[in-house]
Amino acid sequence: MSNGKRQASALYAALNPKPYCTLGAGQLTSFVWKSGDAVAGWRYRFNVFRLASQTGQVSQYFDPSDLMHFVKLLQVLTSELSDDGCLAAVDLGVLKRLATDLDELLNNAGRKD
Repeated sequence: MSNGKRQASALYAALNPKPYCTLGAGQLTSFVWKSGDAVAGWRYRFNVFRLASQTGQVSQYFDPSDLMHFVKLLQVLTSELSDDGCLAAVDLGVLKRLATDLDELLNNAGRKD
């Protein structure tokens, strides 16, 4: 590959980044992007949308039945980001505690009294 093509490819990748990972809970889906480097630091961004499995339609409208899926998606996001290992120690500690607390919340919500 020529140097010009390599530079064009790097520019395209920088302008059109692919998601680092895709996560989901119920019909809720989230793409997570990771940018930066070890010197400048890492930056994470994510979105949330509804993806209807029957039609493949995407929406950003939610209803009350989605709330438990939001909690589960948040638990999955916190676990994924804390497992990546590129966060500052303070952020990592907070996310690990949050993931543990959300695990407990979801376990308690699923119990029948």
